[in-house]
Amino acid sequence: MKKFSRMKIRFGRLTAPVWMVGLIGLLIIAAAGQAVGPVLSGSIQGSAGLVVEQSLLLSATSTNNTVVYTEGHSDDALVTVSDEGAAFTAAIEMHVGDDATLKLKLNNGSDAVTNAVMELNAPRGIDVEVESSSGGEGLKEAQLTRTSWLMQVPSGNSDTINITLEGRDTLTPGFYTVTGRIIQVAN
Repeated sequence: MKKFSRMKIRFGRLTAPVWMVGLIGLLIIAAAGQAVGPVLSGSIQGSAGLVVEQSLLLSATSTNNTVVYTEGHSDDALVTVSDEGAAFTAAIEMHVGDDATLKLKLNNGSDAVTNAVMELNAPRGIDVEVESSSGGEGLKEAQLTRTSWLMQVPSGNSDTINITLEGRDTLTPGFYTVTGRIIQVAN
């Protein structure tokens, strides 16, 4: 063993002990094994695009998104729904004492009861009231804050939410924009 440890290998003008050449060889084999392991394991790496969509959506048909005037003399109004079906914008001409009701149809495409928060942005001078057209048997709603309502929609339900807009006595006649969005929340 003593004789083996003194043996040397020549590489041109360089000499190295045999034990050092053996150690370097083992390190090279160990490093090669680290590189070959993942290649032989068959793993695949990459990325894929993913789109997540909520199951509670507003109906995008014009017959279901209508503005109904219960009082007043306003005649210009339009309601649009976003491409995703989760937001809407209503442009309405209002005067003092006018009332307008937005009837928005909600569709629950999931097979479970869905909870959501509806956020509304209405200009000052317009009071907002939200209620279900089903009278509490299907769609249920309750006001959380001044601008948001919690809703619970049964599975497969297609119900209408009524948003009543009432102009206060201080409302300046003109055109107003009301926006809203529905955010699905976990149970």
